[in-house]
Amino acid sequence: MTLPELGFTLERTYAVAPERVYAHFTEPELMARWFCPNPAQPTSCELDVRPGGSWRVVMGDWVVGGRYLEVEPPTTLVFTFDWDHDDDPPTTVTVRITSAGDRTLLVLAHEEADADGGHEQGWALSLARLDLELGAHGGSSTA
Repeated sequence: MTLPELGFTLERTYAVAPERVYAHFTEPELMARWFCPNPAQPTSCELDVRPGGSWRVVMGDWVVGGRYLEVEPPTTLVFTFDWDHDDDPPTTVTVRITSAGDRTLLVLAHEEADADGGHEQGWALSLARLDLELGAHGGSSTA
């Protein structure tokens, strides 16, 4: 995988099976528990997890969605990321989940359209909530 010139990569390590991490990205009720950076916002998810399928998350007044480009359970998700409230072009998110001994490594790469797309802080806050859901160990972030 080639890292984009614009964008960022976040990594987390969990003491759970890859299938459990994958489920938190693909099951609406699990994803709604962590996806929104603001835990005070009511969050709902609609996920059609298949290549070409759509996804949509409503977080209070904020709505984001896109299409799945690549789906390989339980290791890979690639999807577009597009906010309803702006005219910015969609960006691309790649999620890789790999077994690392008795742990699972999550690598999330978000390709940005410009140098300050603003998504890194949101993902960091959301992944902190996922950490609580899954019990993170040794999580780290690299840009």
